[in-house]
Amino acid sequence: MGSTWDHPQLGRFKFVDGVWWTTIVDVPAFKAFAYDTGFSNAPRSTGKHKLAFQADDEADAPSPAAIALASKVLANHAKLVAVVTHALWDDFNGRGPESGMWWRGDLAQVAEMMGADEPPTKADDLLALMQVSQITVRKDVDGMDEPVVELSFHAEFDQEHGVGVLTDGDTVLGMGYSGEATPFET
Repeated sequence: MGSTWDHPQLGRFKFVDGVWWTTIVDVPAFKAFAYDTGFSNAPRSTGKHKLAFQADDEADAPSPAAIALASKVLANHAKLVAVVTHALWDDFNGRGPESGMWWRGDLAQVAEMMGADEPPTKADDLLALMQVSQITVRKDVDGMDEPVVELSFHAEFDQEHGVGVLTDGDTVLGMGYSGEATPFET
């Protein structure tokens, strides 16, 4: 059966795959990310998503800083919808901090990866191209001294890798492939 860990606000977590404490949380604003992958393992969002804390083993409970960060992200989830889409939109248009990703400054390539004739025309267009797959509190990210949350997405413009967006609950700190997002280059 596996170990469990209870948090009074976040709920009961199960230790899975030898590296994650996971539970399902209610983040209704994330339903705005409306990409339908067409696969049964990724149906359209109901606003309930997996929250995972990275752990070394089942004796490694999330730190107070990791719990505070997860709580902040959940409290600010409605704000994060626009924060994420605007950060990606800026990167697609070659603005803002350098992500180092293939899509930086290349809307035509974004459209090509989707098989579309025309690229998206504004940040809100990205809502139909993305779907939250997991909210992960990562404790080990190169270049970061504190835990950071990675919002992982299925994405029509990168169906193979998905998209990961690093956040502190207020701003976007970096992006990349799902599960591999890195801080912005300085």
